[in-house]
Amino acid sequence: MEALAKKIHSDRLDGLTPTGWSVGFVSNMPPHNPAQRDLLLDAAETVAAREGVARLTFDAVAAEAGVSKGGLLHYFSSKEGLIEAMVQRSADGWRNCFMTGYAEAPEGPGRMLRGILNHCCMDARNWTDGLRRSYSAIFAALAQNSELVQPMRAVYEELYEYVRNDGLPDHVAEVVMAAIDGMWFYWVMRLRPVDQDALDRLRCALHGIVSLALEKPEAFSCDLITAPAAAADA
Repeated sequence: MEALAKKIHSDRLDGLTPTGWSVGFVSNMPPHNPAQRDLLLDAAETVAAREGVARLTFDAVAAEAGVSKGGLLHYFSSKEGLIEAMVQRSADGWRNCFMTGYAEAPEGPGRMLRGILNHCCMDARNWTDGLRRSYSAIFAALAQNSELVQPMRAVYEELYEYVRNDGLPDHVAEVVMAAIDGMWFYWVMRLRPVDQDALDRLRCALHGIVSLALEKPEAFSCDLITAPAAAADA
């Protein structure tokens, strides 16, 4: 009976066995190992980045990780669950980056932006191929089911709550964040190379914008842009 239960367990997509057949067997399953789980997510990111989202299958991920399909099913019961875990790990990494920067930055207006610029955008060596691969999860989620990207959306909502209340005038903080996200996007997509000089230029220019916005907030008034249009309408 135990051998039959094992066979059924390995054949089920959700990794479960029929009720009443496997209570003892399931209770003997080893607990999840965080290090092993990370290795499986690394393998999934590698497959998605190298072969495309369409080839992100359990068989491909298990082969990349060097484990059985049953071993993979022990951690993730479905492809959607695997992709969501990939997105969640990427989201957690991004939150850790910007919150560490925030904690390190001196208090005052623009604290979150200064933290991101000085911590997340300081050293190009930290923009690794592994980090780029981790964002393959976002594309996998969008291709599979856009709702799976929710963990990253939630982290961005958390970040922009800080950004909107960063003490800078007329949405300057959101504009600066758009510039940071833009460089990040074309680096992830391999549209343009990002090296240390590129990061230094970005950081210098955006620090200058933040400093000017604090010294001369009137220069960033939206009225300077909307007034001509309003006069023309009149």
